[in-house]
Amino acid sequence: MLLATQTMAADVNWIEVQRDGGRVDVNSELVIDAPLAEVYAALLNYDQFAQMGDTFAESHYVETAADGTPRIYTRIEGCIWFFCKTIERTARLEVEPQRKILAIAEPELSDAARSIESWTLSAAGDSTIIEYRHEIDTGFWVPPLLGALVINRSVKRGVQKAAGRIEHMAIANRTPTMAQN
Repeated sequence: MLLATQTMAADVNWIEVQRDGGRVDVNSELVIDAPLAEVYAALLNYDQFAQMGDTFAESHYVETAADGTPRIYTRIEGCIWFFCKTIERTARLEVEPQRKILAIAEPELSDAARSIESWTLSAAGDSTIIEYRHEIDTGFWVPPLLGALVINRSVKRGVQKAAGRIEHMAIANRTPTMAQN
């Protein structure tokens, strides 16, 4: 018996993780084997966003801001050795349709003093290139040296998994096309 499987081609072209105390900056470039419109829709689906990465425990839209700006809630959970932390974040979403998504944390409703996460998308044939950036200042102590190595390894592994899951979600949300007779 043969089982047909779809080959996923999501790839991380590069990733850089910098850490300074409680601040972590992640910069990367992902290539998702799905059209830009589908990737954009998957990234804005905060009701399923937690499925993209192992560290996201919860995500959803919350009440819009007074000016009509969409807002989101995310809860991230993670451990480094015995040191576990949960980071809750409420953020405003600023979007340039099918070009850029920016999530800016509201510090008064977040565990992070600063969190700015952005996805800049561009088409590359039938694929989409995502330039991902996340600057987060957690304000909590992380063990030096080995803590930095574990954070770097964990973030890199998480970004690779997320790339594949973004691609899967983008493809899964496609509208099936009817065969022409």
